[in-house]
Amino acid sequence: MRRVAAIALSALMLFAACHRPKDKLVAEVYYHKLYESEIRKNMPSGLSPEDSMTLVNDYINQWVREQLLLHEAEQLLSAQEKNFDKQIDEYRNNLLINALYDKITEDMPLDEEQLKQEMADFNKRYDNSYAVKKPIIQLNYVKLSKGSPLLSQVRSILFDPSRRIHDKDTLVAMLGDSIEYMLDDDQWLYLEDIQREVSVNIEPDKVKSHPTIEKEVGGNHYLLVILNYKNQRSVSETEEEQAAVRMMLLNQRRQEFLDDYVNKLYDEALSKGVIIQ
Repeated sequence: MRRVAAIALSALMLFAACHRPKDKLVAEVYYHKLYESEIRKNMPSGLSPEDSMTLVNDYINQWVREQLLLHEAEQLLSAQEKNFDKQIDEYRNNLLINALYDKITEDMPLDEEQLKQEMADFNKRYDNSYAVKKPIIQLNYVKLSKGSPLLSQVRSILFDPSRRIHDKDTLVAMLGDSIEYMLDDDQWLYLEDIQREVSVNIEPDKVKSHPTIEKEVGGNHYLLVILNYKNQRSVSETEEEQAAVRMMLLNQRRQEFLDDYVNKLYDEALSKGVIIQ
């Protein structure tokens, strides 16, 4: 017998009681149960009661639909079609390696005087008489998981020119540390890097007439607001340009540091005889 049930609670009721003797059932789909504690755990702090209520209802509705789809997948897909062991292993390995890279570069030595000299050398090599013919843009950018309960709230703030500025702190609090986003209005980025990362085609001649972009790619939902665009740049043209040069040199140094780390790891493993090729 098929069973689908959903019980929505208001955000005020959900967050009013912090010490209840029993966790309250919020929704149930095919005997999969959603409780208050799970919703509370996934809600960002610092939101108004109205925003909290919207997010709670969105979360419940999304959870119900996800359970329906998962049940349908279990019923319709074969055992082979449901086997994602290889993809899961690859995804986990990538996460582990990236986490390692972040950890070992946390305290990467940084010589500010050397960095200033590298920036000066870079500017001398590409002085203002030679424009770098690479389009650059300024933008606000948010990447959410597909079907995220934050989507409607993020869109309402990010795509509203007034709210994007005045409610930026609210947006940052909503996104927290677990979501990828960039809300710096002053940062210049290479257009080709954004296109490669976001997998969208940003047409320079349509930047002013169509400043917002929303697209789903794979399991991600992208929201972009294009703030400014230039089809070429002089290396030392503005303070923002120099910030971009600094970031580029830091990224190069980080990559060199990681390459050196991996090479040393490889040499040590060879000397211990743990690599057989």
